[in-house]
Amino acid sequence: MQTLLSWSVSGLALALMLAGAGRIAWHAPESPTNDLPKVRGDCQSCHPNEAKDWAESRHAAAWESESFAQTSRSRTLKMCLPCHAPEPILVKGFGEHPALREDERPHGIDCISCHQDANNAYHGTLGTKTDAHATAKNEKFGTVDMCATCHEIFGTVDWYKQSEWGKDPNGCVNCHMPVVERPIAAGDGLPARKARIHKFEGATPEMFQKGVKMSHERRDDYLQIKLESVWVGHTVPTGPEYVVVIVEAQFMDGERLVGKHQTLLADNVAIDGNDTRLKPGERRVIRAPIPDGAKEAIVRVLHKRNRDWSDDKARVLYEAKVAL
Repeated sequence: MQTLLSWSVSGLALALMLAGAGRIAWHAPESPTNDLPKVRGDCQSCHPNEAKDWAESRHAAAWESESFAQTSRSRTLKMCLPCHAPEPILVKGFGEHPALREDERPHGIDCISCHQDANNAYHGTLGTKTDAHATAKNEKFGTVDMCATCHEIFGTVDWYKQSEWGKDPNGCVNCHMPVVERPIAAGDGLPARKARIHKFEGATPEMFQKGVKMSHERRDDYLQIKLESVWVGHTVPTGPEYVVVIVEAQFMDGERLVGKHQTLLADNVAIDGNDTRLKPGERRVIRAPIPDGAKEAIVRVLHKRNRDWSDDKARVLYEAKVAL
């Protein structure tokens, strides 16, 4: 399954100990780590790959991002804050709304947020033993129940459970944390093995184009644009109502723009009672009238983390030119 997640709220963080069995003689890496991102607990020293992944993720930016600052009213909306800088979610347990931590909030959702329990043990699916820290085997780690701790609030998990993938307990990570072969930690003699990438990618061009099939052609006096959700287990977009997707057709005569048509995919229930998001498995047809003089159309799909942003701040998920 390929899913898209908006980035206003978040769920998983660094998988420190997802693998291996038996006791490992642990050796801290000898190479310098000043080029690695700093995470709470100094996890990057032994888990550099996961730390680098995390630094590129929306989890790392959960507290500091411009979109969160704006939509949480400069971080004053109390209901929004805990999932963006949580105390370890294992303290309360999966499915319980986490507490907001008091310190180091700019780290957002990091290793400790998801992996550490109240006794400072780090959880993973196998509970690998190590001299570095206490570990615990947790078979619910990386499941939908874990992700739902934060992501259920805006309906993402409910949509997932209604989709064709809804019975897969690991559906979220199978899509947003693909498997890669590499050592789980730095040290002597640790082999490459199957591990999860920790970038938590959501609304990226690669994921959108794998999850939504696009086609377009001229029909009489309009441009027909078809979207089909083929590998997405929730709505497009997903998350809070301020995250939107725009399907756009720009009509050109050479370098001159002669017209533009936009269709908004958004949860507008609180505004006008409509939910225009693309549902799992849905096929949608958009008909954009072709203005006089148009010789070419540029079809784009734009993703905005804040519907009030201008189009030039949107991420382009898809773009194609259509001769008219």
